[in-house]
This record gives sequence, structure tokens and C-alpha cells, in this order.
Amino acid sequence: MKPFSVQRLGATLAAILTLGVIFAAQPASATTTRDDGVITGVSASVDKKTAAPGDVLTLTLSLTNTESTPITFAYEWIGPSFPSNTLTGAFTFTSCGGEQVDCGVNGNVVGFHPTAPIEPGATRTVTATVRITDTPTWGTAPYTLNWAPYVYAEYGYPVTKTRSGPFLDGMPGLQTVIS
Repeated sequence: MKPFSVQRLGATLAAILTLGVIFAAQPASATTTRDDGVITGVSASVDKKTAAPGDVLTLTLSLTNTESTPITFAYEWIGPSFPSNTLTGAFTFTSCGGEQVDCGVNGNVVGFHPTAPIEPGATRTVTATVRITDTPTWGTAPYTLNWAPYVYAEYGYPVTKTRSGPFLDGMPGLQTVIS
């Protein structure tokens, strides 16, 4: 047996430390795929297809989980799309509700965090109340108000997939004619 050597102990510890650093730097798993595809299962509607100045409308946005893993986090937003975003003072979001843990109203936009998790096949629905101005200043009626939703969702924990959309293309279900 060889006698104790500080150099040999130091070399052994350095080798163990090097292997530890190499293995610790490896990714924990390669199962996370962020494909950021367009989300499916989003539907939207407004309770009045025609309205008058001063009316109150309710916008409804539903998110159904069409994937095979639970949605563990989601964010939903509704704001004006063209030409509504050019009509200053045409309307104001006043409140929100539904299956959400929080909601923020800021003039002509509203954002939600729906209650999660959302299991495969389950749906969460949120609502926003909109008040049309009493005194329109943008010309003659009729005019059309268009709103566009945006939805972002994370699937699984840890997150295995993200989906988002339908961006600012608008949805036919979120349109009201003011006359």
C-alpha cells in the first residue's frame, strides 16, 4: 500500500469535482417542447350585435383545453381592433368576471388570468362589461366596434408546451354595430 499523499488526495478531489460540474451542467430533461403554435379551443361572443350610445355590453371569452395535458397557466386579453382602436372615447371596459383569479381593467383593454389548472376537455369562461359612450364624437352612425382577443397558455408542469393566439385578427363573434 502506498503512503498517504496530499497530492494524490488533491488530484482525486479535483477529478470528482470536475465530474460533478460536468454532470450538473447537463439538461435535466429533453421533454420540454415549446412549439408556440396557435391555440385552439377559443371562442368569443358579445351579447348584443346591435346597440345604441349609452348601452352596456357583455363580452364573453371561453378557453377549452383541446390538448392532452392540463393548462397550468393562462392569460387572456381583449382590446379593440381596427377601426375601434381609432375611436377615442367610443367605449370603456368597466368590469370583469367569470372563472378567473384576477382581472385588470384599463380603459379600452381588459386582461384576465383564468382559474387553472384547466384539465383536458374542460372550459373556463371570463366576461368583460363594456359601456358605450353616451355622446359619440366620431361622426354619423352606424359604426362598428370590433374587439380582438389574445390568449396564451402553458401546458403541463414543468411546462411541456405553449400555445397562443388568435392575436389581433379579431373574431366575428366580437363585433357590435352602434346605431
